[in-house]
Amino acid sequence: MITRISAADAKSKTDAGLSLLVCIYDDDKFNSQAHLEGAIPMSEFLKMKPDLSKETQIIFY
Repeated sequence: MITRISAADAKSKTDAGLSLLVCIYDDDKFNSQAHLEGAIPMSEFLKMKPDLSKETQIIFY
């Protein structure tokens, strides 16, 4: 299920460790233009994905 949330809600959930904030861009754009505090690039998410709990809330931006 896809739900839109505010930036403030995303930050709050990520800061509290309740969600994973994932940037959809590649590493170059992530590092130079799209990095938000607490976020990981898509390449890192794809490496983690097999080990994530199905209960993990993921926020993409």
